[in-house]
Amino acid sequence: MRRAPTLLVIEDARDQAMLVGVAARRAHPGLDVRTVHDGADGAAYLAGIAPFEDRTENPFPDLVILDLLMPHVDGFTLLRWMRKRFDGVDLPVVVLTSSANPAHETRARALGARAVYRKPDDLTDLGGVVREIIDTWIGSSVLIGAHIWAAG
Repeated sequence: MRRAPTLLVIEDARDQAMLVGVAARRAHPGLDVRTVHDGADGAAYLAGIAPFEDRTENPFPDLVILDLLMPHVDGFTLLRWMRKRFDGVDLPVVVLTSSANPAHETRARALGARAVYRKPDDLTDLGGVVREIIDTWIGSSVLIGAHIWAAG
């Protein structure tokens, strides 16, 4: 039996992480959304180490939405680590950031981000941005629903 697609959200602002998760589930019912709140936990989740070692409970994601500007381990550091750790693995990483600095986008793309989206100033627009990300990198809600239906 196949599992539902998994989205991993790595975002230090808990309210924004929650909003991204809600928007993803609302736009695409059945999507398995996992959230961690810093780059260190993001690395642990991706590597499958404690407390995320059980891949049945913590499946490897099909897509990562990553914030750049986080304390301790920032998104740039995590992107660099992921590029080395998962060389040859098809893991789309999409940046969702509040930064308007073009150098941040250039650097994120150079480190392996597939796309960079700016968080909307009006959070009511966040749902549309999240829907676009999921549609582009995982598939439309129709495809996700069909995937889940086929999995039983």
